[in-house]
Amino acid sequence: MNKLEYEEIASDLTPVIGELQQAGFLQTESELQELSEVLELLSAPELKTLAKTFHLVNPNGQKQRLVDTFLKLAKQPSVCMWGKNQPGIGAVILKRAKGLAGQSLRVCKGPRAVFSRVLLLFTLTDSLEDEEAACGGQGQLFPVLLVSLGRMEFPRYTINRKTQIFQDRDDLIRYAAAAHMLSDISTAMANGNWKEAHELSQCAKSDWNKLKSHPSLRYHENLPLFLRCFTVGWIYTRILSRTVEILQRLHMYEEAVKELESLLSQRVYCPDSRGRWWDRLALNLHQHLKRLEPAIKCITEGLADPEVRTGHRLSLYQRALRLRESPNCQKYRHLFHQLPEITVDDVKHVTITGRLCPQRGTGKSVFVLEAGGPAAPAAVLCSVEEVALAYYRRSGFDQGNARCFSRAAGPPGMVRQQRVATVSPSGPVGDAADLGGCGKGFYSR
Repeated sequence: MNKLEYEEIASDLTPVIGELQQAGFLQTESELQELSEVLELLSAPELKTLAKTFHLVNPNGQKQRLVDTFLKLAKQPSVCMWGKNQPGIGAVILKRAKGLAGQSLRVCKGPRAVFSRVLLLFTLTDSLEDEEAACGGQGQLFPVLLVSLGRMEFPRYTINRKTQIFQDRDDLIRYAAAAHMLSDISTAMANGNWKEAHELSQCAKSDWNKLKSHPSLRYHENLPLFLRCFTVGWIYTRILSRTVEILQRLHMYEEAVKELESLLSQRVYCPDSRGRWWDRLALNLHQHLKRLEPAIKCITEGLADPEVRTGHRLSLYQRALRLRESPNCQKYRHLFHQLPEITVDDVKHVTITGRLCPQRGTGKSVFVLEAGGPAAPAAVLCSVEEVALAYYRRSGFDQGNARCFSRAAGPPGMVRQQRVATVSPSGPVGDAADLGGCGKGFYSR
């Protein structure tokens, strides 16, 4: 409790904590029985102290390694043959760890879930790729605090809410449960725990199969696309899309193909991902399963899909060209006659010349740029990016946002660049310089 300070509530939080505990909002350390939770609660110095008490081999190791060592030690059988009623090593570690942690508090799961769903509603438009946002919006507690302190202010706007996303409380609970599952799977994948991620994805798939006949889904299917992404079906579809990557990591390509075919069989959820699904299905059939005829048919169907975007459409077409030139596909040449021809126009190239400043040794090139007017001419030393920006300022693009550059090979003092479209508030609307790509739980008390 010594780590909790809320002066705006009370200088002594003991009565407040007692009231919350009686109301069923808080749990104390007496209800903390999982060793893993207690060990995570300890700070690194406290954990090292505990490691020295039990004479671990490396008591000054990293925190996660110490936690893993303690968990393994707790599972070992006791070597004492006398005193059958003596506690095991796990119980002894738990008792010592709770003693080091001191008095602790945890918000009960039921009340915490309610507040978590409220925050999820508050941050509904935030990306669920953010682990904290997917876990109920806890990451938005800090902006909420800033707003309450007057340090952050959102613009005023007129709310024009015509369509209700969630029909009832149960609908929101189902959505929150799917968001939590997506977060858990993403975390397991980020940590490289592919077997754990596979088990979680299979549980999610089972839950989704039970929900498919729910009447609320028919309402979700009729929502406009920009609101449909806030439905439970959309989240489970994203989970199934992640399942494909998990299966591929585990070299389960047959199962991955079936999952992709299932995803492509529906057009309600995540239509912007269809290009990636077609591309991945073609890759699995072609490279991993060596099924050339189904791969060609997959590419043909993908190119005919209006939801496939330009990048994936081009990727599918290039794969088709490679297959057509492959000696193994000679007997399937008749299938390529149905492919549409796709041409890619080269971007316009602009060459900008600049005067290099002499310098010794290696390092970033420095250019000499003329500045000032005829009456007071001057020269400034600048980078290649500033040379390109100055060129386009003289061309009328004085309000552009082009800030990402990279150098291309060319003669000394010359910069070759590609043009990318940008919108300028004043001046012509057209292209700006791009010299390549961008270079730049429980609380202890």
